[in-house]
Amino acid sequence: MSTSVDTFEQVWLLDFEFHAPPGERPLPLCLVAREFQSGRLVRQWLEPNSPSAAPFAVGERSLFVAYLASAELGCFLSLDWPVPLRILDLYAEFRCLTNGLPVPCGNGLLGALAYYGIDLLGADEKRQMRDLAIRGGLYSADERLALLDYCQTDVDALAKLLPAMLPAIDLPRALLRGRYMAAVAQMEHNGVPIDEGTLNALRGNWEPVKHRLIADVDQDYGVYLPTHRRTVNPDTRLGQAILDGADQFEIDPYELADTVDYVWRQERESTRDFYKAKRTARQATGLTMARISRWEDSYKDHSTWPGLDLTARQIASQFPQLGLGTGYVSHTGYDKTDYAAQLWELMRDKRDRPRPRHDPDIVWQAAELVTSAGDAADHRQLSFSVTRFASWLEEQGIPWPYLESGTLDLSDEAFRQMARQHPVVAPLRELRHTLSQLRLNDLAVGSDHRNRCLLSPFLARTSRNQPSNSKFIFGPSCWLRSLIQPAEGRAVAYIDWEQQEFGIAAALSGDERMQESYLSGDPYLAFAKQAGAVPADATKETHPQQRGQFKVCSLAVQYGMGPGSLSESLGEPEIRGRELLRLHRQTYPAFWKWSQAAVSHAMLRGWLQTVFGWQIRVDQNANPRSLANFPMQANGAEMLRLACCLSAERGIQLCAPVHDALLIEAAADDIDAAVTETQQAMREASEVVLDGFPLRTDTEIVRHPDRYQDKRGEQLWNTVMRLLQEFPTMEVFASGRF
Repeated sequence: MSTSVDTFEQVWLLDFEFHAPPGERPLPLCLVAREFQSGRLVRQWLEPNSPSAAPFAVGERSLFVAYLASAELGCFLSLDWPVPLRILDLYAEFRCLTNGLPVPCGNGLLGALAYYGIDLLGADEKRQMRDLAIRGGLYSADERLALLDYCQTDVDALAKLLPAMLPAIDLPRALLRGRYMAAVAQMEHNGVPIDEGTLNALRGNWEPVKHRLIADVDQDYGVYLPTHRRTVNPDTRLGQAILDGADQFEIDPYELADTVDYVWRQERESTRDFYKAKRTARQATGLTMARISRWEDSYKDHSTWPGLDLTARQIASQFPQLGLGTGYVSHTGYDKTDYAAQLWELMRDKRDRPRPRHDPDIVWQAAELVTSAGDAADHRQLSFSVTRFASWLEEQGIPWPYLESGTLDLSDEAFRQMARQHPVVAPLRELRHTLSQLRLNDLAVGSDHRNRCLLSPFLARTSRNQPSNSKFIFGPSCWLRSLIQPAEGRAVAYIDWEQQEFGIAAALSGDERMQESYLSGDPYLAFAKQAGAVPADATKETHPQQRGQFKVCSLAVQYGMGPGSLSESLGEPEIRGRELLRLHRQTYPAFWKWSQAAVSHAMLRGWLQTVFGWQIRVDQNANPRSLANFPMQANGAEMLRLACCLSAERGIQLCAPVHDALLIEAAADDIDAAVTETQQAMREASEVVLDGFPLRTDTEIVRHPDRYQDKRGEQLWNTVMRLLQEFPTMEVFASGRF
């Protein structure tokens, strides 16, 4: 393991402070850098007149050290400075060295310092400095000095952290991870082109459209039932509030009553986790209302409550639903938030449960909803009927998985798996997923109509990116991806590996029959042929059912499914699942030997790693199914990272990484050449990771004025757009671009 940095002429520890509103590129405010070997210090204010180049060499003989380097490299791109060629990201290395181990204080810089027993950064003025950077605008001389001083604290922390971590770092592989952070910075800089006009139309009309959407989609299923009209009793607080609201807004009290139920239920569902976390925070801190009152009556505040700063950061990290911030999981360097103050204010609010139905704000919101929609929508609460759904499944002949309790499994994972096997389920799954998770206002779109957010590289245990599901365009329900639309004269392309995980398993296990199956172009049908389940001349058209079963079996094996789960997925007796797994073992014995050896290695030696050294530590409580899947997922992540590096370094405009795919952009006339170049990079990446075994790629090109569409969500998108046309005030529809 090589750990020496002495081969570099200069080793620069680097940090920026910057202003970055949601969806926008960072606006660098100041820079502090220290040369590790000589101690030379550079402090430079950058806004509004920045130099044309960095105040130090950025070539191959210089090593740049940062914590979550993509943030710093994003500042280089905003400044139009050449990006450093050699990068060591201590965030990526800390994640690699501790992946699977307890990290009491999180994965941020503060957590890494605590993990290595290095003095923590002081808590004073953290919130003030963070707010100062977020504020933007003009800064006084004193404010500039304060921000520079604060920026230097991060650099000083890096100077302590680097020697503590260096003995355990495999430097050549670490530089590969740092190289990927440069590609991440480019993707975060470029962003994804968004049809913001349609997005704004959706945001402005989502509530009434949502109700119409439920009714429209449900025409094919009949599984949603309206809330029964109830009696409005004026002798109750709720009844009187409804009658008063109906009188004030001049609306039907019964429709208002139904809508109050809807608004109350939405708030209750959306705040359930919040209030549960708040009650847990009270128990963890001891901050009851009575104790807070006594503390403040004795002229004390949050800053003197024992251990609150540390506890508040832990709570913020564990319970993001409280909205306190990221806690120890900081993606922009050291997090300067005063978590103790924020938690104290939260605990001072005595409300630990959702508001009651008769709350004036609930009634007011419901009344405005009824009034704003007019006759465009029926706002009565529609509820998913399990009984109706069970009847529909029986009519369709669709076997559905059950929970141990004997009831239908209505989880999103169950719907997702069943939608793959039975496409008729897909629109209903998309609807349920949309109703439960969609938060349109969270989607981060900048003033240039491009979606940007932190891609959070290396955050998953498999080292995959883990961006926010609500901020990233590829996070919410897949129908919303149709908002991706290249500008005039531009085009985008979605390029993904075909059956990537199957190919990885075939290559790394050395199973020649499995490799032969992948190279055939249809590994699932080839598996059925090799197992003797279909004739040699079978095709998708002649044997669709058999191919489908062998496909499900192949995917189930990769995820470590047993015969029971496999049979449920197929809607077959368990004996069929056992038979398919037997055929898989019989057909691909080398794969099974390799897979079982990986699990045994992990359980006996306590770790697994990828071809480029990404590790996961395990203990006796590890899940063997996750361990069996780790080599495919984690090496797939390595492959994607290398493909990103190769593509970005060859001048491809990368927009986003998507699990096993890349979204790129180019001028409409140049997109074909860009696709060819990207496919070559992805092929090379697969050959490097898989020791010469190439994986195929598939491409979808979209030129303006067309928009990207995920086939799984195409039907729901078209339905939403048709419903949205019923609101003629939205100018977006005048162009007919939808």
